[in-house]
Order: sequence, then structure tokens, then C-alpha cells
Amino acid sequence: MRLRRNQIITHRGLEPDRPGFFSESSYEAFADHLGRGFGGIEFDLNFTCDGEIIVVHDAGLGRFTDGRDTRTFATDITTDEARAFRFANGRIPFFSEVMKLIRTHNSTRINALHLKGRFQEDKYLTLLVAAFKNARDVLDQIIVFDVRPKTARCLISELPGLRLAPSVAHPYDIERYGTAVGNTLLSVDEALDLKREGLIAGVWLDEWDLADRDGGTKTLYNADTFARLRASGLEIYLVTPELHGTSPGLYGGESPPDAISKNLLYHRIKELVRLEPDGICTDHPEEVLTLDA
Repeated sequence: MRLRRNQIITHRGLEPDRPGFFSESSYEAFADHLGRGFGGIEFDLNFTCDGEIIVVHDAGLGRFTDGRDTRTFATDITTDEARAFRFANGRIPFFSEVMKLIRTHNSTRINALHLKGRFQEDKYLTLLVAAFKNARDVLDQIIVFDVRPKTARCLISELPGLRLAPSVAHPYDIERYGTAVGNTLLSVDEALDLKREGLIAGVWLDEWDLADRDGGTKTLYNADTFARLRASGLEIYLVTPELHGTSPGLYGGESPPDAISKNLLYHRIKELVRLEPDGICTDHPEEVLTLDA
């Protein structure tokens, strides 16, 4: 069993297996990944201080300037400044440009928009709703994930056709990491409740690691979890273990134990492929395609 190319979601423009590839979160990286026929891109919303929606992962410019510029986007950086900024190999895209890329490449239904907890406030949701109303023709190609229940109700009331997914984690991971991600992690039971309300189309499964309380082990990605979610009619998307190691500020900046080597990582990904998710988000899109599960 192998994944199909249209089941792969590339992670915020990263592709570390290709030396010299475009910078993460850059317009050029997203255009490249969609142009190569992957199922979709995972991308993060951000905002300028004067209300424009941009697509970039970090809160500010610190990591991209080796700490020389400590300003943050939503409070300090104007639209013109964001437009002029250059990564090492690419530029910051605007939301409208990413929508155009998705439209142009006619990708599948699994472009994953990460709506971080800090932007699930009325002033930002108002801007997002207005932007989506100008991109209604691509709503069916996007799934917005990490949404809190209140946010889901707000967005669906304004955009009934929008596909939403909460980030779903194991209870122990919610306890350990929920605060770090703005309390957006939900349990499987909470996700099923949202499905019964008619608010969500899928789930974004997030298995932080295999560690459990008192030195035990656990899994979130398993046949029982998938059976419960499938029985409710939910689409299932998941992230591969290495993603937390490439997300600044999460997991202590280190890779989870099942991602400390390519052999361990690919062994775990093969197990995930056998569960038959609708999409897998990974930093290694081409390599994952070659794995025989």
C-alpha cells in the first residue's frame, strides 16, 4: 500500500530533503508544491497591523532575521513592510495570492489552513470571513483546522460551505501541550460532539508522541480512533511525527522520539498509511510517497 500524491499535504512550504529549496512559508514554495501535484499545502494565517491577511508561520520576524528584527506582524508590521520583506529564498505571500494559487492549480480538497488560537478573536475572524467571501469558488478545496468550538459556530454561521476541523489529541497530550497552542486541542469525544452539531467536516489528528503517564505508552493514531471517527462520517487528516520538531516553540525544539532518525520516522509513517487517512501532512512529501506500507 502506498499513499497517492493527492493525499499528501506539504507542511508550510518546507522540504528539507531538497537542498536549496525555497524558504518556508514563501510564495515560491507553495507554488512549487501545488505545481508538482500534491494534494494540498498546509499554511498559516497571519495579519499585518493595518489589517491585511498574510501567510506566514511565525508571529514575527525574529527567526527570519537571526534576531535582528524583533517586531511582530499583527502589532508592528504594515502591509507595505510585509510586501517588501524577503526571506533568504522567496517572499511572504498574501492570502489572496494563496487562494489564487489553489484556484490556478485546481488542487484537491485538502489545502489545510491553520487558524492559530491567537487569531480566533472577533476582529481577525471578521477579516477572514470577508476574505473568504471573495474566494467562495475555492472553499471546497480548503479545510480550516485548529478551530475552537466557538470559532466553528461563528465561521459556519457566516460561511455555511466552509469545511472545518478541530485539532484532536490524546487527553495526556492535551494536558501537557494544550496551553502552548492556545487551548485549541480537543479530544475525540469533543470532536464527535461538534460533528453531531453539524459544525465540522473532519479532524486534524495530532499525536504529539507515544509517551503516557507514569512512563507508559499510548497512541492516538490507531484503529479504534479511526473507527470511531469514520463511523461519524468525519474526514481524517494527520500530521507525521517530525512536524513538532520543525515548529518553533513546540516540543522543546526537539524531535519526538519516533522522529529522531529517518528509519524510525518512516517506520511510524508506514503504520499511519495502513490506517488509510484522507490526508497526511509531512515535511518529506516525495520520500513518503515511496514508502511501501
